[in-house]
Amino acid sequence: MNRTALSILLLALCTPALPALAGEFVYQGHLDDRGAPANGRYDLRIAAFGDEKSSSARMQPIEFPGVEVHDGRFELRFEAALANEREVWLEVAVRDVGGGDFATLPGRSKALAAPLIGACWSSTGDTATDPSTNFLGTTDAQPLVLRTANVRSLRIEPSGVLFGGSPITANVIAGSSANTMAAGVRGATIAGGGAPLGDSDPDFDGEWPNTVSDAYGFVGGGYSNTAGDAAGTLTDKAFATVAGGRANSAAGQESFVGGGRSNSTSGKGAVVAGGIQNVAVGEGSQIAGGNMHWAAGVFAMVPGGLSNCAGGSFSLAAGYKAKVRPYADPGYGACGGIATSPNTTGDQGTFIWADSQNANLVSTGSNQFLVRAAGGLWFGTNSTPTIPAGRFLNTSTGGYLSSGGVWTDASSRTLKTGFAAIDAGNLLDRVLALPINEWSYRTAPGVRHLGPVAEDFHATFGLGEGATHIASLDTGGVALAAIQGLNAKLETENAALHDALDALRAEVAALRAQQGVADLSPPSEPAD
Repeated sequence: MNRTALSILLLALCTPALPALAGEFVYQGHLDDRGAPANGRYDLRIAAFGDEKSSSARMQPIEFPGVEVHDGRFELRFEAALANEREVWLEVAVRDVGGGDFATLPGRSKALAAPLIGACWSSTGDTATDPSTNFLGTTDAQPLVLRTANVRSLRIEPSGVLFGGSPITANVIAGSSANTMAAGVRGATIAGGGAPLGDSDPDFDGEWPNTVSDAYGFVGGGYSNTAGDAAGTLTDKAFATVAGGRANSAAGQESFVGGGRSNSTSGKGAVVAGGIQNVAVGEGSQIAGGNMHWAAGVFAMVPGGLSNCAGGSFSLAAGYKAKVRPYADPGYGACGGIATSPNTTGDQGTFIWADSQNANLVSTGSNQFLVRAAGGLWFGTNSTPTIPAGRFLNTSTGGYLSSGGVWTDASSRTLKTGFAAIDAGNLLDRVLALPINEWSYRTAPGVRHLGPVAEDFHATFGLGEGATHIASLDTGGVALAAIQGLNAKLETENAALHDALDALRAEVAALRAQQGVADLSPPSEPAD
């Protein structure tokens, strides 16, 4: 007969009014027959011992002939003088009804230890219980441990810090029996996962337990994850969280690692959502994902990509090898080996986006906006970007910056309306009256420029959208119109000079004729 072990579900004293050394016990168990839940009737025998291995019985074995088993479940009721026993281990044997020797099932089941023997709990639920007096647990400062396969699967331990005489919280350690918490930690949780050190998992590598080293830390699962900095002080890096993944470390106070592999946070409130080998050092810094990023500045951010460094406070680096300079070279990682910033906050406020070129794009100062885009840039008001060949920056409104560095305005006739002729001569007069000065911008006092100010330009020509800006298209138009006006003026003056010259020549010729002198002057030239 091939039987598998019975599983104990309950041992309880259900009739406390019986004599002190006696009691009615209920044993609810499960029996498999040849690998499947048993059905039918079987003879069962139960014996009690003082421990898991002892051969000294605490009572004479009790036989139960013809016990009905349905879907593997059965129930035994018996009386025994066990109420004062500190520990009771039950051993069950089985045989076919009316058969020969009993077959002892492997493994003994531990009953509730005194003084809990006497609490009546049913495996199918209880009624009329009082949670203040009916519970499973400990009444002293010892932890409660649940085992599966005879190894610890759940440990609940009270805090050593008391309030009103009671522990203020509890630690919960679930998952692998190798998972640990630093001595004295309170309010910490390891929800699951973990693995013994060594090649313990046949499908993965790098196995290691999950650990919490600072108060109120949390590890949700995975393995080789750590909440806290394991530096000895239990409260300086409290409230750190690793949700899962493997080889992740939340070592900053209130920091968070969502998952992935080999990610770490050491800044207060820093976040790494996932990815691989990401490091959030700055306070409040964030890395959304991707691989091998550093967020070294305070409230710096890397939204994704590969090997980006947000080294300045409030900086952002995205794409591939975008580098905002940090104040100090960490010596490794995405912020290692690049130029450093002279500012103690790094190149703060700088934004960098780098395309897929395999080269570092490194900032040169604070509050910069840097974009590397070999395929060109586009800005528009619609959703159909176009970047024709030869253009570096294209717009939906028609203007563009050529790859050679020339800005070109949109100026097609089809884009214009309200045409009106101009008096080029009058416009020339206005140009001549326009104040033209040499000057510098206040923000760049060392750089000299030449031209009008917008207020004078607008007052003189009435062009543009306001009195504080000058459009380059308007200055070009004014210049061309002035040239036309100047040309017309010169042509008029030239024609008058030709007429005057012809008159003088006629007078000279007349005088020569009166004096009998031959006229040797050249013929008059046509006016230009």
